[in-house]
Amino acid sequence: MKARPAGPRGDAMPAPGNDPAGRRVFFALWPDAEAVETLSGWARLAHAAFGGRVMRPDTLHLTLAFLGTVPHDRVAELAALLDGASLIGGTLRLDRYGRFRGPRIVWAGPPASPPWLDALHGWLWRALARQGFARPAEPFRPHVSLLRRAGPGDLDTLPVPGPLDWTPRRCVLVASAPRPEGSFYEILAERPLRAP
Repeated sequence: MKARPAGPRGDAMPAPGNDPAGRRVFFALWPDAEAVETLSGWARLAHAAFGGRVMRPDTLHLTLAFLGTVPHDRVAELAALLDGASLIGGTLRLDRYGRFRGPRIVWAGPPASPPWLDALHGWLWRALARQGFARPAEPFRPHVSLLRRAGPGDLDTLPVPGPLDWTPRRCVLVASAPRPEGSFYEILAERPLRAP
């Protein structure tokens, strides 16, 4: 599947493909404009409290599987996983902030992962395992990163967000190109999510 050009939100920011080792890729759920607007507002509130680097609106997403650098000749295999797949989605309620202290990330997430999301995550990793990718040992913690390099502070000082009831419309394979001003993303393949 060919990389598609940027959409109206700039989803597919061009990424250099000249890394001889391959491309940094991940599978994710991509928010629509309404969800992006809400999440960007939450990111601004968090930034006012903790500083750090706010995620640009065109980079907001929920990661399903981060694979790191993959050889160029394997990227097409990954894109093919979405071809013809029947992926069932649902609604995800985001209503809380959290923090990963090691990487200094502040995120928005749900109180628990809904069954449809666990099923999608499980299907994806079973498909990836058949291609030789090892599933991470840590449990799946669905979240949307809002800040990177956040400073210290108490999350309880932030106003309780939302809630945001987000119904993702598509699962995407994305290539990431790190740059000093932040990563730029290129959507390589996508598949719509069907209603349950």
